[in-house]
Amino acid sequence: MKALIKVLVVSVVGAGIGVGVGRMLAPTGEPPPKTSLGKLQKGNEHFVKGKLTHPRQDPETRQKLAYEGQSPMAIVVACADSRVPPEILFDQGLGDLFVVRCAGNVVDDYQIASIEYAVAHLKVPLLVVLGHSDCGAVKACVAGKPLEGHLPKLMQGIEPALRKVKATRPHLKDKALVERVIAENVRLTLLNLYKRSEIIQTQMKKGKLEIAGGVYHLSEGTIEWLKLPEEIAFAEAKPEKPGAPKEAHGHEVHGEKEHAHEEKAAEGVKHSQKAHSEKHADPHAGGKGSH
Repeated sequence: MKALIKVLVVSVVGAGIGVGVGRMLAPTGEPPPKTSLGKLQKGNEHFVKGKLTHPRQDPETRQKLAYEGQSPMAIVVACADSRVPPEILFDQGLGDLFVVRCAGNVVDDYQIASIEYAVAHLKVPLLVVLGHSDCGAVKACVAGKPLEGHLPKLMQGIEPALRKVKATRPHLKDKALVERVIAENVRLTLLNLYKRSEIIQTQMKKGKLEIAGGVYHLSEGTIEWLKLPEEIAFAEAKPEKPGAPKEAHGHEVHGEKEHAHEEKAAEGVKHSQKAHSEKHADPHAGGKGSH
């Protein structure tokens, strides 16, 4: 009997050790992303792999949001195309995304006002403009054919992107031209938002708002994240901080320049400062070198 008990004890202890070692050796997995952009990227990975988690779509979440209000983690400006629902593409749930949609993912005063509400009053930390492949609005703009109703007004929002691409890449035709205009349209929408909204500028300079742009590929389900326009990238890379030394543009001074566009902007500031000094040093300088 004692021998049987001893065997059982040894077996239980051995099993416990085995479980402990197994837990130690088992892969722990990647830690969940902490940033809003990281969460969107991880959610899109779920979507691409067909492993959606459908988070925060239960009755408890619905009730909580109804009584406590919303606190979305990202604003997504997207095309109205039925194939591009942001909540599904990013595997998010109720209250996660503040979505503003318009064909061609362009913005006017109403869209900007909606975005400003989310930035200023809901304190959303991320603004994303999302275009998509095979965009019908962009294709119509590139085709340049007469359109009915209010559609010509929509084309006015996309035409700046078409003009820029034709000016910089006149060799592009057909599908290649459309794809380039889709990406440029995303960047110009971001730039339009930045230039027209003091609220967006202020929150970016305070380091409280991040901006990103991407193109969703319909067939693959993936998102191609784009390089930001130069003005926005410079502002985002150098948010204002209390007590930080300032450049002429009001951004924090950094010791190292990681991107070519930042170097160019810094050289422009240096040139203006030098011209300003020369003007004051020479009383006969006149208007030369002034801004």
